[in-house]
Amino acid sequence: MLRPRVPRRPLGFGTASAGGAGIGAVAAFLGVGGSVLTVPLLRRRGLPMSDATAPANPLSLPVAAVATAVYLAAPGPPAVDPAAAGLLLAGSLPAIAVLRRWAPAIPDRAHAVAYLALLGAALATVLW
Repeated sequence: MLRPRVPRRPLGFGTASAGGAGIGAVAAFLGVGGSVLTVPLLRRRGLPMSDATAPANPLSLPVAAVATAVYLAAPGPPAVDPAAAGLLLAGSLPAIAVLRRWAPAIPDRAHAVAYLALLGAALATVLW
């Protein structure tokens, strides 16, 4: 049985500001990405799973940039493997281009269940 679709409601300024600061604080404290908290919030506001998860990668960029700056500023030689980084980038960009055109559409329910399963697997790994 399908649940009725929740109408989309935009977040107000106060909710977005306080929610963003709160999500950032909790995510930083827990050491998780902010999308762990923003995706459920956006889902409750009526967005389909594909729209709710779309901002996850761009939201990760500021966190990755700050973490990289802190890592590079640490004493000692940085242990970054440029060849590995280049190969990861060279492999990911063509895969993204191909999948954007020819990937099958994932049903919203399956996407939501897979998201929760991946979060559960990450939690189990951390606890183990």
